[in-house]
Amino acid sequence: MKKAILFVIIFTILFTGNNAFSEQKDSTKVYITLEEAKDLIPDIYTLSIAVNVNSIQEAEVIKILGNVDKSIKNLRLNYKGGKYNVYRNCWWEKGKEKCSGYKGNVYYYFELEKPEQQNKILETLTDLQEKYQDKVSLTISNPTWTVSKKNLKIAEEELKLEIIDTAQTFSKKMSEKIGKICHITDINYDVKRPPIWYPFRDENIMLKSATTESKISLEAPTPVKEDQSISVKTSITLICK
Repeated sequence: MKKAILFVIIFTILFTGNNAFSEQKDSTKVYITLEEAKDLIPDIYTLSIAVNVNSIQEAEVIKILGNVDKSIKNLRLNYKGGKYNVYRNCWWEKGKEKCSGYKGNVYYYFELEKPEQQNKILETLTDLQEKYQDKVSLTISNPTWTVSKKNLKIAEEELKLEIIDTAQTFSKKMSEKIGKICHITDINYDVKRPPIWYPFRDENIMLKSATTESKISLEAPTPVKEDQSISVKTSITLICK
């Protein structure tokens, strides 16, 4: 679905005398604000996952994080991230700092073609949870559909060209209306894209280590694919003589 909104403000600038600007006498400057928008169907499924590790030994925390990273790479799925942290597990108790063992985490942001691919990720990570028991937990955040950068760019270019067509049509009508010849002199674009969901900012889903002996086949829920809107607003100046 597309929509176009048009606002027009007109005022006239008069020049007199035999100077360098005499040819602009009785010229009319027209300012136009146009907006075109269209709904896009999301084509990329995204989700963020943090793997949290705790152990008495710092070396074991690093080893487990390394095994997690190898497992994710072996899936050969499109993702970003892989940054990790390792730190002492400390807290305050009765005004004194106490420490016990170490903690670590590693973050991944997946961009998947099919939502079913998330099940491969979760099965791989829950296998690691079963191996390391209470030392590993998962945080899953913001599974959602989004529009790929490629499709956003294509839609943005299309809207920019459509606005120019609309502006040219308006220019011709304005010329006929005021009995002058109008030309476009300035064009300024303002693009509004769909919101970006950043990792780990909304509610998180925690998956704890499995305690049952039999392996459970994971089938995670999939959010509804909802249309997302992109719009291009343009400020255009016409000079009519």
